[in-house]
Amino acid sequence: VGAATFNLLVSTFAKVGDLTTAEQLLTKMEAAQVDATSPTYNALISACARRGDIQRAEEWMERMAGAGTTADVASYSALVHACAKANDLTRAESWVRKMEAAGIEANVVTYNSVINACARCGEAPKAEAWFQQMLAKGITPAVLTYNSLINACAKAGDLAKAEHWLSSMAERGVQPDDVSFSTVIHACGAKQDPQRAENWLRAMKSGKYPGVERPSSFCYNSITQAWARAGDAAKASGSLSEARADGIECSSASFSAVIAVHIRRGTLDDAEWWLREMIQAGHPLPRSGSGSCEALAAAWQHRGERSKAAEVRELGSKAPSANSSSGRTNHTNGNFANGRRNNQNGRQQGAHLR
Repeated sequence: VGAATFNLLVSTFAKVGDLTTAEQLLTKMEAAQVDATSPTYNALISACARRGDIQRAEEWMERMAGAGTTADVASYSALVHACAKANDLTRAESWVRKMEAAGIEANVVTYNSVINACARCGEAPKAEAWFQQMLAKGITPAVLTYNSLINACAKAGDLAKAEHWLSSMAERGVQPDDVSFSTVIHACGAKQDPQRAENWLRAMKSGKYPGVERPSSFCYNSITQAWARAGDAAKASGSLSEARADGIECSSASFSAVIAVHIRRGTLDDAEWWLREMIQAGHPLPRSGSGSCEALAAAWQHRGERSKAAEVRELGSKAPSANSSSGRTNHTNGNFANGRRNNQNGRQQGAHLR
């Protein structure tokens, strides 16, 4: 088998995720003194990076140097990405500096990775510093860059900055996508500002942004639950109704939140209506908590409506519970990564929140 075939095999196995076979083949190449190319080593380093295995990625970087093969921008960028996946910002920044010391210019992929590392660690000032360095080097940021920057500010609780970067994207000729908006909407919800989140949802649905698909279930669930936490039963119900009208799969947590806020507000008929809608939608019912059947039954009983309480308890006894194996999976609002992935068909998932 010639060197070209060996290199192709190693790269192929690494790219499909069969790291063990790829490593075995490259070890054989080294033992047989068959020259491995930079792309071959890079494929292995990238495979380690996808797993977030920094140590393994660094070992192959060292072996690459030991074999006399020169590392390039792809080699270093893969290592920075590995550090980001492992939430090791210090190490990520260290590899960027080593890269610069080796006389290799960072590219947009490198900067995306180090800014992503900042985002994952909630280091908004550092993310912005790397972004400014990127601009100073004349490198044009991509949507992925902005999304990581927005996420860094959101995780740091700096909603104003997150909104600023979302607004400035289009001004710089970069069209925001659904991840850009979803991150800001979630940040607004986390800050207990559902009206602000809803304003961004309206902007997202305005049709002004060609890179934006329809809002994901995560967006609607964030807003619905934020309105419920704010105690606004009408707004929470309205948000959940809008999501369903738009064909969005709403989470069990959103139904429960709406039921709970109606119970707190004493609008028990509305709470019961949403409970029945939750069952009709195929969601398992929580057996305890403020949005459960038992909470609604207790509220009816406290009001002296014993027959209503009994009816709700019977309804709950016949429906699958959240703890049962029947019924569909209880999708919570925390399932952001899956919601984004489903909504984007897997686009740009290296950016953040992973």
